[in-house]
Amino acid sequence: MPQLSAHPLERTKIDRNYSQLNNNSINLLFNSNIMNEIIIGLIIATGGSLINFVSSKTYNMITGSSKNFIWKDKQEELKKIKYSVKFEELKKRVRIVVVDDEESFPIKLFQTEGYAIEKWDKVTDVSYGKLESGFYDIIILDIKGIAQDISLDDGLGVLESIKQKNPAQIIIAYSQYSYDLSKAHFWELADEKIAKPSDFLKMKKIVDELITTKYKPERYIDTLHHILESNKISKRQIQILDSNIGNIIKRNEKPDWDRILGFANDNTRLITQIITLGNSILKFFQ
Repeated sequence: MPQLSAHPLERTKIDRNYSQLNNNSINLLFNSNIMNEIIIGLIIATGGSLINFVSSKTYNMITGSSKNFIWKDKQEELKKIKYSVKFEELKKRVRIVVVDDEESFPIKLFQTEGYAIEKWDKVTDVSYGKLESGFYDIIILDIKGIAQDISLDDGLGVLESIKQKNPAQIIIAYSQYSYDLSKAHFWELADEKIAKPSDFLKMKKIVDELITTKYKPERYIDTLHHILESNKISKRQIQILDSNIGNIIKRNEKPDWDRILGFANDNTRLITQIITLGNSILKFFQ
C-alpha cells in the first residue's frame, strides 16, 4: 500500500516547529545551567562570608583586636564618645586631696557639700606615687613644709615633678607665702593658685571652675596625643591606641596595657605616662 507523503507546506511547518522546540530545549538547558551556576556562586559567597565573619570575630576574641568584616581595624574616635554628667554628680566623683601641714583648709565644709576630698599632712616617698599616678583628679598642694624629705624645693619640687610625668594633672598651688620671682617657673605650672588665708566660698569657686572647665576627657586625650607625638609615635599608631581605648570603653573592659603598648619599645617613661593618662580617660566612662 503506497505511503502518503505530507504536503510540502505542512512538512515545512512541522520542521519549523521541531526546530523551535529544539531551540527552546537548548535555551531552557542553557538557562538552567546559568541558574545553577548563580545559585552555586551565591552559596559559595555566603559560605565564604560566614567563614570570614566567624574568623574575624574569633580572632578578635583571642587577640583582643578590633578587626572588622574586611579585616581592617575599626577606629573609635575618643573625642566623639559622649560624656555628660551633671555637676552635682561630678563633684562626688572627682577625687580631691589637700596636702597641707596646717589645718587651714576647710575640709569638713567641702565634705558637707558632697565633695570627695581628703587631707594629707605631708608627701613621703611612699605616698608620692599615688599623686603622680593620676589617682587624684585635683591636688591642692601647699608649697612649704610638706615635702622637705623628698625635694629640696619642697612643695614646688613636688608640683614640678608631677607635671613633668603627668602634664594633665590638675594642681592648685596653696600657700601663705609671698610670690617668689626666683620660683616663677614652678608657679606657672599650677592650674590655679589659692592664697592663705582664703574663705570657703572663694576656694569653692576656684575648685568648681576647675571641675567644670578642666576636668574633661578632651584635656587628657589632647595631653596623651601631645606626648605620643613628641615621642615620634606615628599618627597611625596613635589612631590604633585611640581605637583600643575606645573599644575598652565601649565594652566596659579592663585594659590589657601589656598587649596595647607593644609599640612603646620598652620606653618605661612613655609607658608610664600612657597608662596614667589612659586610666584617667577611662575613669570618665566607668
